[in-house]
Amino acid sequence: VYTPRLHLAPPYSFLMLKQSHMCNLSFISILSLFWVAYVPSSSYAYQLNKQRNLSASASASSSPRTKEQSKPSGNDPSRHLSRNHFLLATFATTTATLSINPLIENPSTIVNAFEGGVGGLGKTKPQTGVVFANPDLEDITAVTIPGDYNAELLAPGGETPVFLSFYAQWPMLKSAGIESRDLANAESSFVQVAPYPSGYSVGDTLKKSFFVESIFGQTGKYGAYGSPSDIKVSKVPESKNGDLYQVSFVTLTPAMRESDRKAYIATKAVGGGIFMLLVGTTLTRFKSQEKTLRKIADSFECIEAPKSKMNRR
Repeated sequence: VYTPRLHLAPPYSFLMLKQSHMCNLSFISILSLFWVAYVPSSSYAYQLNKQRNLSASASASSSPRTKEQSKPSGNDPSRHLSRNHFLLATFATTTATLSINPLIENPSTIVNAFEGGVGGLGKTKPQTGVVFANPDLEDITAVTIPGDYNAELLAPGGETPVFLSFYAQWPMLKSAGIESRDLANAESSFVQVAPYPSGYSVGDTLKKSFFVESIFGQTGKYGAYGSPSDIKVSKVPESKNGDLYQVSFVTLTPAMRESDRKAYIATKAVGGGIFMLLVGTTLTRFKSQEKTLRKIADSFECIEAPKSKMNRR
């Protein structure tokens, strides 16, 4: 059964008005309020008395009323909007408009409040920890897809250069950091970088709390609409390349609906930082896409690059 949907404009759409338009609206509202407050009421009283006199004359006459007399007068007070109601409505419009003007004077306030968000939720740019060694030379989209993606990053602290590489199955996106995403389905992969956790030594198994803080926090890729829940982490026993973990979690979509997801996380400890490649999809698609996801996770490489005496830009 087809159910038609009513598409309404966002409640904050009026904020998209230009400042000049808002100022004009304020001027018109104030002018209307001034006119209603100071126009003499004598003409209104005169029309009211005239109507009463006509009604009295019609009642005293014994002749039947004509069709024209039976019609309600255009000056019938009942057909006029109450002056008090008009005054109240105009005052409310003016007050609301003036209260919006401070936001219009500072456009950055509105941009920060609704940038990238849906329904005014205020989605912010995720913190992935990715720092390019030469950001001016880096062009993420200049990659043949599918194919290998290579980049030179800086480890946490900004001193140790690191060569990073992985197999990019889907288009590379100009988002926060390094991300490859299937634009037609739910599969995606992205790089996350974080400092060593407290007490960590190379070769140690990373704890669940580390992934919760680095990837699944509110500032991470999946935390824009609330921190993921029901997070489960397990280490894959047979890994061809470094440490590999499998995670399942529940995240919120822009429509504030829960989405069960499952992913691999390939990890590398280099230069005092943990470099991670998370590649996953929804729980319902994971089984059919597991072979491809595992191939991408196993392709992840990170090695410390030779340090150069040249100044980095």
